[in-house]
Amino acid sequence: MYVCICHGLNDKKVKAALTNGAKTPASVFRHHGCQVQCGKCVPTMREMAADHSTHDHHAHGGDRVACPNRHSHQPANSDAVPAYGVAAE
Repeated sequence: MYVCICHGLNDKKVKAALTNGAKTPASVFRHHGCQVQCGKCVPTMREMAADHSTHDHHAHGGDRVACPNRHSHQPANSDAVPAYGVAAE
């Protein structure tokens, strides 16, 4: 299922980012090297992140793998409308 049509992010790509340490929609976008566009996917990504966090915490005792892009993170929406930055975090 596509979660973000603007960037072609499907549920598998979102889950992969969450598995690698993303915790918010903004960090999912950073993981995939893109930025929030229209923002319609943000509520779905938030729900997926919450579900993943709850499941991951119980399944793995809270241990997580760090996002491989963590050292080069820029704001996910540095060129977008500021309201989306708040919405994506």
